[in-house]
Formats: sequence, structure tokens, C-alpha cells
Amino acid sequence: MRVLLAAPSSPARLHNLVPLAWALRTAGHDVKIAGRPSFVDEILRTGCVAVDLESGDETSLAESAALVEFARLWRPAIVVSDGRAPAGTAAARAVEAVAVRLLGALDEPVAGETGAGPTFDTVPPSLRVSDGSAGAARAVRHVPYFGPAEVPTWLRRKARRGRILLSLTDAALFGPVFDAVARLDAELVCAARAERIPDGVGVPANVRLVDSAPPAALLPTCAAVVHEGDAALALAAVTHGLPQLSLTESVFAVRVAEAGAGVVAAPGRIQDLLADEALRTGASALQGEIAALPAPREVVAELTR
Repeated sequence: MRVLLAAPSSPARLHNLVPLAWALRTAGHDVKIAGRPSFVDEILRTGCVAVDLESGDETSLAESAALVEFARLWRPAIVVSDGRAPAGTAAARAVEAVAVRLLGALDEPVAGETGAGPTFDTVPPSLRVSDGSAGAARAVRHVPYFGPAEVPTWLRRKARRGRILLSLTDAALFGPVFDAVARLDAELVCAARAERIPDGVGVPANVRLVDSAPPAALLPTCAAVVHEGDAALALAAVTHGLPQLSLTESVFAVRVAEAGAGVVAAPGRIQDLLADEALRTGASALQGEIAALPAPREVVAELTR
């Protein structure tokens, strides 16, 4: 069976599609992922076949004539897209294929939406706010994927104390975080060069600055995660059963906190990620909920039927 996936030019959105693409390929189906020219290399890094949509609006994959044109040439049986690639639905309609949507942490189900076929959601029901009018999406197990990763040398040694992953892009947040962990009996790992640390901010002895901290390699060794509202990393932390602190009040981070698995906008509470049993219990409950959901291969079996 031929399956075409429509990927917006966003690594996080592409990565949410990849586990389903892999499940389709390992089940023996012919899978291609279509994207803009500037995004082709990102698609190729997933190990899938890329389709270069050389025409249309470079900034988004929305109602693209190039996607429809390729669908008419290749004649897929299924077209999969995410919440930001409505062109997938248009392409499926043009060739009478099944239109499938796969939602992630960056998407919201839309009440009363029409024109699409089956919709699957990688966010567990406990972290989806719904009034019941947009409940057609079926939950599927989230499989974290962040692209190619190599286990760094320093990670091949067992940690002597609890480890916390710190992911920051706003350099102004280093000071408050470092102050909060300076006396904590834990190792804080952050992928940042020393020159990124603002002048006057000291790096505590228990902070490890590294060139690379791939979540796929690091999360299984961690006890907690600190980020600044990164929805993809937040969902991955939930999948691993890790309590988390979001330094910003992003929509997804607030939901994690409301579910009892995280803290929002409170750097001083980093120690609670390790010491608060209620947070660990909440994170474990969400992990169990995700593990009980159908895996991508079960979605493939359903689509094949």
C-alpha cells in the first residue's frame, strides 16, 4: 500500500509523524514524506524517502498544488498529515485516498471539523482539554523521536546521583536555574557552551555543560526535566514518567502541572522534582496511561483493514 505523509517545515511536527511512518514501512508499505525544498534534508535524516515539493509557499505546507500534483502522479491509498498540513486532506480528496490526521502536543482538536478521515492523537486523554464536541480523535501511544542521536562518551558512565536535563534557549534563565540547583544533590546536564552563560552568572559544581544532550539518549537516565515550555520535550518527559518544571507558562506545560506531574514558572521549586512524591506519582500515572494506549503498529493494522 502506498502512503504519503505531508510534513510542515517544523522538526517537532515531522518528528511526531516519524513513528507512524516507521510502523508503516516495517509493515511492508511504501512510504514517502513530502515537504518543502529547505526541509528535505530534515526528512532524509528520519531514514524515510523524501518528496521535494519544489513549488508553492516555502513557509508552510497548506493547500499546496505541488502536493496534489504529486498525489495524482503517485496515487497513494492513504495521505497522512498533521494539524498544520491541511494540504494533506486536499491531496487525499483529489485522488480519492483515505485522509488521516495525526495530532501532537502542538495541535488541538477542532470542534466540528469536517473533510478529514480518521484522526489520531499522540497526546494522552488526561492532557487534552476537550468539551466533548471534538472528541473524534483516537488516542495512540506517543513514541518520542528527536532525530538521529549518538550516546556521548560521558553518558556511558553510571551517574552517581540523580540527573536533571536542562533545556534552555533564553540565556536570561540560566541565573535563576543555577541559583536553584547550586546546593541540590543532583547533576544538572545542559547542552550549552560556556560563552552562552551571561556575565556574572556562576556555574555551580553540580552543573555539567556539554556539547550535545540528545533527549533520546539522556531521558532514560534522568530523574527530572527542566525546560522553557518545549511541548515536544514535555511530552517525551511524560512518556518517560519524569516530573518536569517549565520555566514558562506554555499551554501544554500548564496541563502537565494540572495533571500533577509538573511545576510551572517556579525555578525555586526544582528540588521538588526530586523530593515531592506527589509529582513523581503524577508523572508515573501519565506514563502508565501512555503505555496502555495502542502502539503505532496497531494504527497501521487498523488503516490496512
